[in-house]
Amino acid sequence: MASPEGSASDEGRLDASPGGDVPRLVISWSIVGIPLIYGVVETVRAILPLFGH
Repeated sequence: MASPEGSASDEGRLDASPGGDVPRLVISWSIVGIPLIYGVVETVRAILPLFGH
């Protein structure tokens, strides 16, 4: 059975250029990565006195 033209889920996105989502990917990973790195650095700073440094 043929599907109507308007009901294709994400087939149109497959034809898009692969570089089109790079800026969105960079921004998304920055929003997640920067606070994550900050949290890791602050955690390491907090536990260093426990090891005598």
